[in-house]
Amino acid sequence: MAHSFQLKLTSDGTSPHLYRALVDGTLEAFIILNEESATVSLADHEGNPAGGLRMSVPGGQLEVTEKNSTDSAPLDLEDFKLLAAHLGTQWRKQGKAPTEIRKFFA
Repeated sequence: MAHSFQLKLTSDGTSPHLYRALVDGTLEAFIILNEESATVSLADHEGNPAGGLRMSVPGGQLEVTEKNSTDSAPLDLEDFKLLAAHLGTQWRKQGKAPTEIRKFFA
């Protein structure tokens, strides 16, 4: 599990919002916050869904959208769940896409 992460909004404008994730200072990944469907998904650097993982923000249900996708995903399942949950929570609290989230765990 990640000991630290940073999510930084890299897109501007309307949903879906693209975030660059830096996990433990070394692992880079991209995730999308789609406000219309209230989901967070893995993505490529251009904002296209990739990696086959998606989480529903309201209920936290995790969906694997592509068979064997977790083998080639840039994040492992636990790290994705952690990032998606924090992003979804901040989005609901702020009522808009947050520009940056930083978390450090002991």
